[in-house]
Amino acid sequence: MKKLLKVLFAIILMAFAITPLFSQSQTETLMVLMDPGKDEIVLNPYTASDSNSIVIMLNLYDGLFGYDPETSEPVPALAESYSVSDDGLRWTFSLKEAKFSDGKDITSRTFTESWNYMTDGPLASNLDFVARRTDGKLDLETPDDRTLVVNLSYAVPYLPSLLCQPCLAAVKDTTSYSGAYTLISQSDEQIRLRHNPYYWDNVKTDFVDIILGEGHDKEFLDGSIQWSMAAITDAADYMILSKLYATTFFYFSATEGAYANENIRKALIDVIPWDFIRSLQGSLIESTSIVPESGLKAQISDDIIALLEAGGYPYGQKTLPMISMAITRGAQNAAVAELIAKLWSTTFGITVTLNTVPLTLFASVPEDNPYDFCTITWIGDYFDPMAFLQLFASNSSFNLANFKNDEYDALLDQAAVSADEISRREILLKAEQVLLDSGAVIPMSTAFATNFVRKDMISGWTANPLDIHPFKTISFIE
Repeated sequence: MKKLLKVLFAIILMAFAITPLFSQSQTETLMVLMDPGKDEIVLNPYTASDSNSIVIMLNLYDGLFGYDPETSEPVPALAESYSVSDDGLRWTFSLKEAKFSDGKDITSRTFTESWNYMTDGPLASNLDFVARRTDGKLDLETPDDRTLVVNLSYAVPYLPSLLCQPCLAAVKDTTSYSGAYTLISQSDEQIRLRHNPYYWDNVKTDFVDIILGEGHDKEFLDGSIQWSMAAITDAADYMILSKLYATTFFYFSATEGAYANENIRKALIDVIPWDFIRSLQGSLIESTSIVPESGLKAQISDDIIALLEAGGYPYGQKTLPMISMAITRGAQNAAVAELIAKLWSTTFGITVTLNTVPLTLFASVPEDNPYDFCTITWIGDYFDPMAFLQLFASNSSFNLANFKNDEYDALLDQAAVSADEISRREILLKAEQVLLDSGAVIPMSTAFATNFVRKDMISGWTANPLDIHPFKTISFIE
C-alpha cells in the first residue's frame, strides 16, 4: 500500500512539474481570426501602414488620443487635457501619469523623441503639421515631464483625430508598449497578446490570440473563435456589414508628359463607362466623391476631341504615349483594369501595360511611383475629410497623385482657419470639386467592412466608421 501511495505521489509531482503555473482558458482569451493575405503583419508603428498591422498596433501603443469604439471620434488617451491658442497654432497637452509595459514612465519627452525619430521614416508625412526649428527638429516643447507643447506650421482643427494614429503614439522601442497589451509572441500563424500590467485604463480581456489565415470556419462556428475579420461560410447570423470611412478610387500619378496634362486626363476619363465599371466591381454603394458621403458629384462634360487638342494630342493626328497601369491582386480589380485598358487602346490607339503588383510598390513613396495610373482603397486614418483631401495637397509628403494645384491648396488653407465647422465643410467641398475637375482622381465606391462576431459570447464589439475595435473593451458574457 505504501509503495502504491509513493507511486501516486510521484505522478502528482510530475503533473505539477509539466503543468504551466499560469494557463489560459478559452473563457479568458479572446480569439480573433484575421486573414492578412500575402501581406506581412508588421508591428512597427514607424513603418507599418496596412490596416491589419494598424488594427493590432492600436492595442499595443497609446497616443495622446484614441478612437471611440462606437463613433470613431477621438477621445483622450494619454492626454489628460489640452488647450489651443487663439490662432490655432500652439497646442498644449497635459499628460496622464502612465507607464510603459516595462514600468518606465511615459513623459512629454517620450513624444518629442519618438516623433523626431519618425521624421526620417516612410510615415513622416503624418508630422507635416508640426513646425520645424532652425536645426530641422520638430518645434516641440517640454516644460516638464507631463506637459507637451506642439507648435504647428498651419492650423489643424482636427488635430485630436490625427493624433489617434499609432505612428504618433508614445513609443520607446518595439519591445516596450504604451497600450493596453504587450506582445507575447508572433509567427506566421498566430500573434499572442497579454494585458499590459502597467496600463492606465481598464482592460476587460487579459489575453488575445490572433489567428492568421483562412479555413477556420469550424472553430468560429463552435465558439473557439469569437471574432473573425475573415469570411466564414454558413455564418450569416453572425455577419456584421458596416460602411467604412473609405473610398476606392483610380488616380493618375504622372508628374510630367501627356498624363500629367489635365485635358488629356479628362479625355481618357470621358470614354470610360464608369457606371458600368462600378457595377462590375460589385460595389454595394457607388461613389463619385473622394470623401465618403460628401454628396459632391463630379461631372465631366467637355468634348473629348477638344480636350485632346487642348492637351497637344489632336485626335487622329498624334498618338498618345504608352500608359502603365498598376493594380493590386484581386479578380474585380483585374477585370476593371482590363476593361479600361481595352477601351483606351481601341479608342486612342494607346499601348497600355497592365501590372499586378503589391500596393507598396506604387503607394509607399508616391514621388517614385513608376506607374501612370493606379487604384487604391483608402481608409481614413482619422475621422475627418482631411484624411482624404490632405493626400493631394502640394505640401503633402504622401501625395498619391503627385497633384499640384494652387487653387486647391488655397482652399485647404482657407478651411484650416475657418471660423466654424459648417463653413469649413463647404470650403472642403469646393476643394474636392477642384480635385475631381482636374481628372487626377476618379472615385469608384465607398468601401464596406465585413466582420463575423459571436455576440452570443462576447460584448463590447460595436460597428463603427473606421472598423476599429479596441480589444480592451471586449469581454466575455458570463
